[in-house]
Amino acid sequence: MSDMAMLIDSTSCIGCKACLAACKQENGLATDNNYLKMHPVEFLNDHYVRYYAHVSCRHCSEPQCAAVCPVGAIKSTDDGVVLHNELLCIGCQVCAAVCPYAAMGIMNNGLVGKCTLCQERLSSGLSPACVSVCPTGARVFDAKEKVAKLAREREIAAEKKGYKAQVEGLDNHNKVLTLLPNRITVTGRPSIPT
Repeated sequence: MSDMAMLIDSTSCIGCKACLAACKQENGLATDNNYLKMHPVEFLNDHYVRYYAHVSCRHCSEPQCAAVCPVGAIKSTDDGVVLHNELLCIGCQVCAAVCPYAAMGIMNNGLVGKCTLCQERLSSGLSPACVSVCPTGARVFDAKEKVAKLAREREIAAEKKGYKAQVEGLDNHNKVLTLLPNRITVTGRPSIPT
C-alpha cells in the first residue's frame, strides 16, 4: 500500500458533499465533528471560476504534526499513512497549529481528529470511503504512479477549459495530491483577488 496515493481534483468536484457524508459515516463521527471539510472558492480571471477546496490530511512524508506532538500521539505507518492515537492525545492542539493544510479537526471532546485514509477499508482491499462515493471521479485512489500521471493529464485538460490548474503534493511526496485551479490569468489580464 506504500505505493498508493489519492488525488483530490477540485476541477472535477461538483460540491455534492457525498465524500464528507461517507467519511462521517465510516468513522462514526458526531454531527459537529469532521475529518474532511469543503469550501467554495470563487474568483475572476478573464472569466468566472468557482471550485471547491477540500481540506483534509495530506498524509505528508515528513508530517509536522507528528514532529511537534509532545506525547507521540501522531505517527506515520510503514505505508506512509499518518495516524492519530486519540488514547494518547492530551488535547494541546499544537499539531493543529502547525499543520500547513489546516487538516487537524478539533473534535467536540477537545481532542484532535484527522483522516485515517480509511486504513481498515484499505486492509480489506477497498478504497477510502470518500473515494467510493464520488460521483464525478474527483477523488481517485490508485497506485501513486498512476495517480500522478492522471493528475498531470487533468492539469492539461483544465488548461483546455480555459484556466490554469496546479498539482500540489507531488514534490514533497504527500500521499494525497490535490489539483486546484489557480488565479493565473490565461489571457495576460491581471486576476481580481478575492
